[in-house]
Amino acid sequence: MFLKGITVFTVRPATLQDLQAITHIHAVNWQTIYRGQLTQAYLENDVFPERLSLWQQRIGQPAANQHILVACDNDTVTGFICLYLDHHPQWGSIVDNLHVDSRYKGQGIGAMLLNHAASVIHQQAHAASMYLEVLAANDAAQAFYQHMGGHNIHAQQWEAPEGSIVDEYVIHWPDAAHFLAA
Repeated sequence: MFLKGITVFTVRPATLQDLQAITHIHAVNWQTIYRGQLTQAYLENDVFPERLSLWQQRIGQPAANQHILVACDNDTVTGFICLYLDHHPQWGSIVDNLHVDSRYKGQGIGAMLLNHAASVIHQQAHAASMYLEVLAANDAAQAFYQHMGGHNIHAQQWEAPEGSIVDEYVIHWPDAAHFLAA
C-alpha cells in the first residue's frame, strides 16, 4: 500500500478482469510516447487490437516465470508491471512492461510497481539483478529509471510489432534488493 495525500494505492496480481484496463493503458501510452517512432497507421488503427491479443495471451496463459501486477486506486487500475524472472543469463529478470495511466503519473505509482517487482525477484528469482528495455527517444522514462538507480548498460535495436526498427537502451539494476532497502 502507498499513501499519497489521501489516495491509497494498492498493488495486487492482475486478473482477467484487468484485461481491458491493462490493454487501454498500454495502447494509449504507446500512442502518446511512441508517436514518431512507430508507424502512424499502427498507432491509430492496430495498437489496441494487437495489445489486447498480447494481454489476452499473457493473462490467460501465463508463462511459468511471468508475474503481472496492477496498481489500483480503489477499483481503478492506475498502472501495471509485467515481469519475467531469470529471463537473461547475465542481466537477470526483465521488466517487460511498466506503464502508468497518464492521469496518475507523478504520484509514485511507477516506483511502487518497481518496488513490488523487486520484492518478487528477491523472493522467487535465482538471480538478484533486474533490467528493462526503453526506447532511446523516451527521455522521460530514461530519466525516471536513472533516478530509480538504473544504469544504461547496452544500446540495441527493437523490432516493433508493426515492423519498425527502433533504437533502445537496456537499463540495469545489479541487485533488485536496492528497491527494498530504499
